[in-house]
Amino acid sequence: MKKITLAITLFCSLVSVKAQVISDTAQYPYWIEMMQDPKADFAETQKAFEKYWEGRERQKGDGWKIFKRWEYFTEMRLDENGKKPAPGAVLEAYREYFGANAKTTGLQQKDHWQEVGPVSMPSNGTGQPNGLGRVNVLAFNPSNSDIFFVGAPAGGLWKTEDGGSNWENLTDTLPTLGVSSIVLDYSDANTMYLGTGDRDGGDAPGLGVWKSTDGGDTWSVSNTGMGNKTVGRMVMNPGDSMTLVAATNAGIFKTSDGGSTWNRKSSNTSNYKDITYRPGDTSIVYATAQGSFYRSADGGETWSQITNGLPGSNRMVIGVSPANSNYVYLLLTNTRTFKGLYRSTDKGLSFSLMSNSPNIMDYQANGSGTSGQSWYDLCMAVDPQNANVLYVGGINVWKSTNGGVNWSIKTHWTYSGGVSAVHADQHELVFSPADGHLYNGNDGGAYYTANGGSSWNEISSGLAISQVYKIGQSAQSQDLVINGYQDNGTSVYDGSWRTEIGGDGMECIIDPSDSNYMYGALYYGNIRRSSNYGINFSGNIAGSVTESGEWVTPYILKEDDPSTMIAGFKNVWISTNVKTSSTSSITWTQVSNNLANNNTAGIKVLENSPVDPDILYVSRKDNHLFRSDNIGSASVVFTDISSGLPTTTWPRDIEAHPFDANKVY
Repeated sequence: MKKITLAITLFCSLVSVKAQVISDTAQYPYWIEMMQDPKADFAETQKAFEKYWEGRERQKGDGWKIFKRWEYFTEMRLDENGKKPAPGAVLEAYREYFGANAKTTGLQQKDHWQEVGPVSMPSNGTGQPNGLGRVNVLAFNPSNSDIFFVGAPAGGLWKTEDGGSNWENLTDTLPTLGVSSIVLDYSDANTMYLGTGDRDGGDAPGLGVWKSTDGGDTWSVSNTGMGNKTVGRMVMNPGDSMTLVAATNAGIFKTSDGGSTWNRKSSNTSNYKDITYRPGDTSIVYATAQGSFYRSADGGETWSQITNGLPGSNRMVIGVSPANSNYVYLLLTNTRTFKGLYRSTDKGLSFSLMSNSPNIMDYQANGSGTSGQSWYDLCMAVDPQNANVLYVGGINVWKSTNGGVNWSIKTHWTYSGGVSAVHADQHELVFSPADGHLYNGNDGGAYYTANGGSSWNEISSGLAISQVYKIGQSAQSQDLVINGYQDNGTSVYDGSWRTEIGGDGMECIIDPSDSNYMYGALYYGNIRRSSNYGINFSGNIAGSVTESGEWVTPYILKEDDPSTMIAGFKNVWISTNVKTSSTSSITWTQVSNNLANNNTAGIKVLENSPVDPDILYVSRKDNHLFRSDNIGSASVVFTDISSGLPTTTWPRDIEAHPFDANKVY
């Protein structure tokens, strides 16, 4: 592999390293940093990802899915030139609509919309833990164990006043719903700071810091000098509540006036994700960025990189404890796997390796696997009463009682290993200062343990934070819906919610003529069918299709015949007996031969005309739109009708006119 200088590796600017990126993406996963860099070109990021995985064998929990989720979310929001919107685009549109001096409470969507949910945790019909959505961060009232907050990557800030039994949303009207950091002012319980954006997955834009002085009822922008950055973590000076230090995706920022102004203190603009004070000492601050460790001895004014005893890594997180403030733990990872647990006994000046096995980032209960996705899910907490007890989160949660020398698993996402079943992909481990319990935020929601990880209690119910891919609405009942979610399966709503398919839930359909028949899907066109009102779903009914689809594969029921399903893989495929009694008897026919574009560009959108069901529109990944006027015939013909459309992006939604067969939007 061509040797890359530190400046290139840090990706301060995609423009300055474009040539190097293109030549080295096959060997190093630059796509991880690119997908979290607002300046990185979307198409170049896709190319870097595809080049890296070319010829590599995929493994469970290797981070592939995380990128595909980000890719789908981002590509649906590209402009007509194929460019990502600026992080502050929504905020600017908000201000333009409501006026430059509009209060952030101006949106009154609840006057027009009623939340359906899921709000309460759905009943679970799968063989693995279900959930409501990802939690990035938790923050606690230091004197009242019943009051604490959680932040979601695309669901905003939530508050409980009864220990997690009930939740209230505080940010539905903000122009970003991504929350990665929460700080409560210890001198004034009504003052809060919100670090916006999604630190780990890029699922929401960062708008810097927002501030509330009335307990979260109203918010104002507090990012002067910082701008629209993703704030991975903030800490407040324990001796001066007006001073905060923030780790952002463009460096370390500090305020001394309660967030009115911020100044960058780091000498670089790297993607910082973790920061903390040395317990009991406001002069020493620790931070990490892109696999490097930094230390400040003057309260965050200046920073030095510490390398003594530390190898290079892809990402690291910090653990400290007031039980021994000289200790600093660093959890280092490779691109995906566990690289080592290092400990400093001299306040972060030098480090020693404590362990580098088993692979506690992998999904296996014994750590024997060779995979992981630590660039996405990584967290650590050290017991405030015992500095030799620490907890680490990757896909699962692990514990050490001897300073990181040995490890035992404490949660597993599929009930394996004889430990508690807790949803996969951990993003937060933190001890409550009020009750001493260890709290956990992951892709399913929030949990806590009161007995050192022997058992865990879920407190997610009430958090309406699900990230919805697709919605299927019944034509016969307004109260019958099927939804697909990011990492929380597919759920059916018929007055209450129930999870019926695990994994990521994609396109969903309810038969318009018979609500007993429902369809849900996993990625790449793994389509499932229920014939009993969504109570049970079959295996993949498209298993005989000989090609794969896109991450979210489109499929529809023909407008005049719900027994006929049209699916877009690399080509268009049709089944005319999708409702046959035995799903193993469902047959598929490929009806296009010219849409696969050398088998590289998959189909993104299908739309059937309700006026003339023989008309089908097909949007392809490489910016082409096709139309067929005889989709029901034995020999289907497609015509390219892309002329006049933007050539840099594909049509992301198509709607045929309900009364005029010649009109389409």
